[in-house]
Amino acid sequence: MTGALSSLFGRDTEYVRSLKGPFAICSLLFIFSLASGFYLGESMPGGLLEELIQPFPELKGMSLPSIFLFILANNVLKSLVWMVLGILFGIPPLIFTAFNGFFLGWFSYSISRERGIMFTLAALVPHGVVEIPAILLSMAAGLGIGYQFINRLRGRGRVGAEVKGALKLFVRRIVPLLLLAALIEVLFTPLVVYLLGLV
Repeated sequence: MTGALSSLFGRDTEYVRSLKGPFAICSLLFIFSLASGFYLGESMPGGLLEELIQPFPELKGMSLPSIFLFILANNVLKSLVWMVLGILFGIPPLIFTAFNGFFLGWFSYSISRERGIMFTLAALVPHGVVEIPAILLSMAAGLGIGYQFINRLRGRGRVGAEVKGALKLFVRRIVPLLLLAALIEVLFTPLVVYLLGLV
């Protein structure tokens, strides 16, 4: 496990190890929210999903490079902003994690009801196995920033060092993972759906 962490995170391995607790909290919250969103999917208003995704541009008419850049920019900017907002006592990253877990659960329920569970898994899992851990890691870093800020108020925190470590991790590891996830989502996920005969 230690070797795998070192090969994946390199110079950031020690910092990532320090996020073990926050990452576990974010992961459990995400899983609970995901399950809640899926379970409550049937009871949610049908038009609410459309209202939530309305601000996003229509991707069908966009070129593959444009879709890739949109997905990448959306994930990078949101992850960075909500990670940095973790300085507000660690609350914003938890809100972001819970909302995204619930939304993904609800979205999965809606898609599986219309297209089936196999289509849902094929459409979400290939890039999700990279994207979700990367986003959860950034939220864990935000939680770590909030924890150090609380400690700083008690006179023993190191907020500056924590923010520096989080930003280094974000630039060196999280952004490349999100880039990989966006590439998979644009190029590989549609191929999986097609090869499984789900379109």
